Formats: sequence, C-alpha cells, structure tokens
Amino acid sequence: MKFVNVRELKNKTSAVLHYTENGRDVIVTSRGKPVVVIHHISEDEIEDYILLNHPEFKKKLKKAYQEYVAGKTVDIDKLIKKAEKDLGRI
Repeated sequence: MKFVNVRELKNKTSAVLHYTENGRDVIVTSRGKPVVVIHHISEDEIEDYILLNHPEFKKKLKKAYQEYVAGKTVDIDKLIKKAEKDLGRI
C-alpha cells in the first residue's frame, strides 16, 4: 500500500495507476487526510462492481435481507412459476 497526496497524483498519474496493477492499493490524501483509495479493477470485475455499488440495487438487497430476517420468504419453485407466468411463458 502506498500513500500519495493530490499533487503527486496529478503529476504522476500513470505511475500511480501502474502501481495498482499488481493488486496494490494507493491511498490519496488531501491536506494530510485520506480522501480516496485507488484500487485496480479488471474488465471481468467491472460489471460486478457497478452492480454491487448501484444505489437501487443496494436498496433492494437491504429490503430483501430485512424480509428474510422477518421470515417473509418465498418458495423458489413458486417464485419461478410466478415469473414465468408474468413473462407469459406458461
């Protein structure tokens, strides 16, 4: 892990990005305080990252978890049949 300030990031962007290619993180500081982490991400990981960090998806996950904790579960076979019916496949 490496720390760089905003000025160093501006002047050495390519070097900082290259540093992350082997899975090492860079913490960027502003006025001595951490503000962001630069973490390498591959093409294979980008779709998962976007989905997992999408605000609407996060809300739905939270709601689903709360329903699960409250015991509001649905049988998977019933759920599949309902989805097929809704999609007009039955």
